Amino acid sequence: MLGTHGIMKGEDVKFMRSSIYTVLVNSNDQNQRLDREAIETDSAGYALTLQESGLSSLGGVPQMVFPSIAIPEQFNDHNLQWRIIDFDALTADMTDEEAKAARPKSGGAGKFMKGLGGSLLAGASGKQESSLVRVEKVDDYMHAAVNKFLADNKVADYMVAKWYGYNPEGKPQFNTGLIQERGLENASAAELSKASANAEFKAMLSSQGFELLNNTFVVATNLRFRNNKALAQEISDMVGGAAAVAAQNAGALGSLAAFGAKKGTEAAINGLMKDMYSVTAVTNLYKLDWNDDIDMALSDKVLYNENATLQDLLDAGLCKLSYVGQTKARSGVKKDKTKTLDQLAASATARAIDMALAKLQVENEVFRTTVPISKSADGFLYAKIGSKEGVNEGDEYEVLEQQLDEKTNKMIYKKVASAKVEKNGVWFNTTGADEIIANAEGAEAEAMKAAQELGYTKLKVGKKNDFSGYYLRLSKKKGKIE
Repeated sequence: MLGTHGIMKGEDVKFMRSSIYTVLVNSNDQNQRLDREAIETDSAGYALTLQESGLSSLGGVPQMVFPSIAIPEQFNDHNLQWRIIDFDALTADMTDEEAKAARPKSGGAGKFMKGLGGSLLAGASGKQESSLVRVEKVDDYMHAAVNKFLADNKVADYMVAKWYGYNPEGKPQFNTGLIQERGLENASAAELSKASANAEFKAMLSSQGFELLNNTFVVATNLRFRNNKALAQEISDMVGGAAAVAAQNAGALGSLAAFGAKKGTEAAINGLMKDMYSVTAVTNLYKLDWNDDIDMALSDKVLYNENATLQDLLDAGLCKLSYVGQTKARSGVKKDKTKTLDQLAASATARAIDMALAKLQVENEVFRTTVPISKSADGFLYAKIGSKEGVNEGDEYEVLEQQLDEKTNKMIYKKVASAKVEKNGVWFNTTGADEIIANAEGAEAEAMKAAQELGYTKLKVGKKNDFSGYYLRLSKKKGKIE
């Protein structure tokens, strides 16, 4: 059998990652509204920022920096040619009914409560609406817009075509090159040469191909570059309005809850005001549908058919994407006189996307990645994941051994132990870590610097076995991702 365990010892192990295709859901209408909001909130600050940055507007900054943001290390880059979705064009002729039909079933009640909350808060605060709970068109139509983009461009088909190494000039047009590159990264050249001489290689390749395609995702993100003074005002309005409603409807108990909310709001606003601007990521996750029937059908019709063409793949009609979930994350744009605004905004955008990806993994088990254990010694494990991946002290992980199931010829992960992240053991590898440290002071800055120098996250495991070459997968989240 082709080895998958003993070959993985060493500091910088390679491993079979999930693959993602990231796209930006961009609305110029939304960007312009956020620009107007920033001007109305702080016209002098807005003008100074433009002067210092040399930009003509701020709302479109995320669109400018998004294409340059690298895919996080725990994923393989499976990007296609389309990177920016024109939300305004896609929804120009779309009806409310179409948008409603595309939303997940659980979204109906959420939208109702959001609208109700907006009305209540508006009345309590003396405004016509509260913009924090306002239902924007992007929020209402995002599912429909992304679905239309995926369908119109046959994204699922082209993602599979990329896996199958599609080359219109090739003879044949499809090959297993990318699957070999990503799926058999752990094997040495000698092992591959030996295995390729018999049927075992094809069995392993088929197994790895199934695992890879079954862990392929689309990540569609709407980014909002906002003035934090405006955001702070929204939070204040929201909590103030909610407090007034609670006091009216629940008497003394409502007033007590309102007092607690006020204290929490003050802390949130104080945290916000450390930065002038922030980037919010609203992210939808979609998974490529894959099963034995699809795998076998497309292997026979396309991958191992020397005469197959792209049209054969498209005509098969077997490639689909399914919606998994949505989450939101926010990151502040830090201050650093040695960097330009677009550089700082790129770091903030990457952090917001990293946090969204980490939250999606916590909220959706199907999206959780396995990461290799880099070192194992004296009852402790070390892995190259950290704050960037949303790791917190006390998080619990399964320790997994990768095996080939002889009955199904598929890779499986067998749990052999449990591990917990140590106190002061989280590697501070957040994007733009130097900027964050520069904006911190005293003991906080020193702690961040020490955590940055760790190079690994440290976990305690109950057994003193040598777990080099094994994997970790999140099982229980202890802290917030922020």
